[in-house]
Amino acid sequence: MRNPSAPRRAWASLSIPRLPMVCSSSSWSLIIPKNPSTTDQAHTNPLPMFVSPSEILLIGLLILLRLLPLLLISGLVALGAMILIGFWRRSHDRALALLDAFPAVIEHEDGVRHAGVLRVRDSGLTLEFAIPASGHSPPLPITYLHYRVEHATINAIYRFEDELDKGDRHRRDRQLNQLRTLRQKRKPHSITHWSDQLADGCIRLWRSLRGQAFPQPWFHPHPVTGGSLLTGLAGDAFNPLLESYLGHSVVVRHRVGHTLHRLQGLLVAYSPSFLFLAGVPVIEPVQVRLSPEKAAGQELSLRWQWQDDRIEIRNQGEHPLLLDRIQVGDQVQELSMMVSHGQSFSLQITPTNRDELMLYARIIRDADILLPRQRAIVRQAAQLPGDLGAMDVVLALKPSREQEAEEQRLRKELHQRPHNAPAAVALARLLMQKGELDEAERFYRHALDHDRNLPDQGERARMELDQLRIRRTEEGRKQFQTSAQ
Repeated sequence: MRNPSAPRRAWASLSIPRLPMVCSSSSWSLIIPKNPSTTDQAHTNPLPMFVSPSEILLIGLLILLRLLPLLLISGLVALGAMILIGFWRRSHDRALALLDAFPAVIEHEDGVRHAGVLRVRDSGLTLEFAIPASGHSPPLPITYLHYRVEHATINAIYRFEDELDKGDRHRRDRQLNQLRTLRQKRKPHSITHWSDQLADGCIRLWRSLRGQAFPQPWFHPHPVTGGSLLTGLAGDAFNPLLESYLGHSVVVRHRVGHTLHRLQGLLVAYSPSFLFLAGVPVIEPVQVRLSPEKAAGQELSLRWQWQDDRIEIRNQGEHPLLLDRIQVGDQVQELSMMVSHGQSFSLQITPTNRDELMLYARIIRDADILLPRQRAIVRQAAQLPGDLGAMDVVLALKPSREQEAEEQRLRKELHQRPHNAPAAVALARLLMQKGELDEAERFYRHALDHDRNLPDQGERARMELDQLRIRRTEEGRKQFQTSAQ
């Protein structure tokens, strides 16, 4: 009979080596000593280990699944940050900021102007100026407040070059050079572009849910064809068309009341609310009373001087001086002429009519202009040669009673005096403003046929006729495209 305890004694008699155990803070580790023979064999006969591509892909997917929540959270945070940056950029108008601390003139839609040193604020802007006090008291400083909600009433903000001192001109030149350098170095897909587009996308989605267009367009009926004219487009902080023409000379349609002006300048910057143009020739209508009590006087670049019974008018500006007419009491003498830089024009006046002598002229001044995008839109990328770009082509969207009365007066004058070439030029200009280009061209050619009766030998009439041809070319292309469709 076997002894049941025999196996136990045999098992107990086996000697089992003790293996050292190492304790760490998180787990126990078993240290297995190396077998010298095994190690030597591994060095002499290495056994390569192979991992299949499917196993590598599986490991990558597992790692990605572990990191996916972190990646999603990081992406959402980055997206939200870029959207916030876009809305912050919208709240700080980058085009309006270019006029900060410069002398400027704010023109409202009712024609009222305020001038002073412009300061840009978070909730609007201010104009600082001073008015003379009585006696020997110092000037009284005044600050005009303009709130952000009133931006819609602005026609334009001007920074006239002839009103800048030496320090302001240096700051302006440095500012434009910095903008030119930044535009050359800026990458087409920068973080500012992406943030502006994301903010625009959020606004576009919100307005589409409410059935509204974005960017918001403004239309006005054409006075002749009856079609719709796009006179404004505002709201987007990133516009691909405007981005492609930054730093180029452009032609802008600017609506002022019931008239549409055409301005040419360098597109420097834009924002959701404004366009900023540099080096724009601006036409300033002036009325100069040529009083005989003063031997001489000056209005901007127009200088006048009495010489016995003759009045001499000299242009001291860089651009042409446009003389429309002289009024003596109820009598009106049309001039319709242009005085070039450094030139003068003299006219003999009867001594008895000196007290009532009034000159109507247009002075061209260079300015940097901030235009509201709801009243202005870039229509062309072009630079007209010479003084042709300084001529403001006006389209009357709704002719006024004064224009209708002036047209009837000129037609009556030409009926009585058919060879009155200055009156024919003035009538052609009114007809071109109304959009009646065929009849306007006929009166221009009639005046040029009698150019010996024009004080400037038809120089201004030829320039305005060139402007008419430019407008005719634009409308002709539009009519051709319509008929082709």
